[in-house]
Amino acid sequence: MALPVKTAGGFDPGVPVELFQTSPKETVATSEQFIYDVDPSGQKFLVNTQEHNTLQPMTVVLRWAEKK
Repeated sequence: MALPVKTAGGFDPGVPVELFQTSPKETVATSEQFIYDVDPSGQKFLVNTQEHNTLQPMTVVLRWAEKK
């Protein structure tokens, strides 16, 4: 979430907006303390997410090294 903030004449927070959606991975070990990190520039996020099992077609090329 993000929101605009005006500070002229006092603190005036704007309306929050959703930046993006994620499916964070559930923590399974005590060593997994963080599920995300922010780039030093503040412009990018790295999120440890669950893999979505969507089937993708696979192409198998047989005898690819043979010459005609």
